[in-house]
Amino acid sequence: MKIEIKHDGSFIPHQVRDNAIDIVSSCLQKIITSNNEFVVNDTIYFRAQRNQKVTTCVMNSATYLSNSFQSNLSMIDGCYGETKRHGQNIDGLITRRIQGTGYKIKDPNRLLEVLHSYIEKNDLPESSIYTLFPMFYGMYVQSNFYDIANLPPETQHLFKEEYFDSEFRLGVEFETGNIASSFRAFNKLFILFQEGYIDAGVFITSTDKANSATRIWPVSNRNGSFQELEKRHYLNQVSLPLICIGFSPDRFDNKASFLGKGMSLYNPTPTGKRDTTGAYDIFIGEDGEEILRPIGIS
Repeated sequence: MKIEIKHDGSFIPHQVRDNAIDIVSSCLQKIITSNNEFVVNDTIYFRAQRNQKVTTCVMNSATYLSNSFQSNLSMIDGCYGETKRHGQNIDGLITRRIQGTGYKIKDPNRLLEVLHSYIEKNDLPESSIYTLFPMFYGMYVQSNFYDIANLPPETQHLFKEEYFDSEFRLGVEFETGNIASSFRAFNKLFILFQEGYIDAGVFITSTDKANSATRIWPVSNRNGSFQELEKRHYLNQVSLPLICIGFSPDRFDNKASFLGKGMSLYNPTPTGKRDTTGAYDIFIGEDGEEILRPIGIS
């Protein structure tokens, strides 16, 4: 599987940030379908509806990916697959015991001063304060894990050093759905950060549409990707320290098996028959229903 770090969570303590990126990358790259690679069959099949209209059907299951990732993650010490915290179901949790020196703001009333300076120095839109304030409050008022290296030098005297020796928790969301699902995932992670159940987040989704999302799930609603998120300036809507990781298949192959609804692969079974129009060969799909493949495609 091809991995791309889209956002490295720069505020997260480096010792846990680097380790979390390694863990997630390893869990993704262990999803193998053929010869040590993540190979996807993007052949389009169809299904005849009751009104005789022929429509495309989804051949690759999203649960194959999410379940495989969760299983891989749960095999690592201090990590968990699907987890429920504060009424929120998330796809995973990474916990790491860390020690070091972080910073806390001396006077919380001066947090806005720090924020305005940070926004100006980084040439961010003034509206960024609406999303950055909750993140900065969680990092520098409610916690003491975070460094100040990314803050403007003229504001760093407003902070005091604090030693920490505790567990750092990263909530993980693996999103294979549409663009709205991605924003729901961001909101879920933010709620847990705001309420003190996690200290940062990891978000995973398809890298783009052409080389991952719409080729794994052709002509379906599973079109979320970083390509789409970047068009919507998604980082301006994120209010917690967040690592973002994109994935795409190593390659596509119309001879490969399809991703099943569990954690298994499958191949449609040919019936040797054609539909009444003579345009499609009839196969039996994973769910036992008839599916159609245009004649001439092998």
